[in-house]
Amino acid sequence: MEPASTRELREEIEDIDAKIIDLIATRMDITDELARAKKASGQSVWDETVEKAIIDRYQGLCREVNLTHEESEQIAHLILSISKERQLRIYNE
Repeated sequence: MEPASTRELREEIEDIDAKIIDLIATRMDITDELARAKKASGQSVWDETVEKAIIDRYQGLCREVNLTHEESEQIAHLILSISKERQLRIYNE
């Protein structure tokens, strides 16, 4: 079997990137709904215990697919940072 060409590999990466962005957009839509629900019920905008649980979950998921601890931290913190910003914006409207 012939190895994939760089063009084919780049096309695969492009397809995966599109799926990742779609999933992140869906997650952010749900984050927005969560912020509105928290605001309506008088809950605080952010819970450090929940944040820790999310980071732990990311670490476990990343470990399962052989991503490093550092990579899992980067991924979790980036997504959580965007989520926090969106929730704060909605919460302060």
